[in-house]
Amino acid sequence: MIDGLWVIEFSSSLNLSGTGILVLSKNRLFGGDTGYYYSGNYDIDNNILTAKIIATRFDTNSISVFGSKDQFTLEIKGKLSDSEFSARGNLQDNPNLTIYVKGKKKENM
Repeated sequence: MIDGLWVIEFSSSLNLSGTGILVLSKNRLFGGDTGYYYSGNYDIDNNILTAKIIATRFDTNSISVFGSKDQFTLEIKGKLSDSEFSARGNLQDNPNLTIYVKGKKKENM
């Protein structure tokens, strides 16, 4: 079962990186890091995770792994097991800006 609390590490094609958390529950996701909160939806098919994530800045002094943006939408896809995932994605409005995300499950729902 995928639902639970996940710790994530991510890096972008701009050579910026960060860490955060995700809560996955019933095809919805929520989470955040020091300057942004995340919300969105995910699907799983044959151990392939696909997600659409909206990141919204709440700390005006924070800069994302894509630079100074108030909000952006990510589309990611990757392999999933019961305890970890590895995914790659891009900004919805700029496919040339990519992100790599690794997640490790810490708690079950």
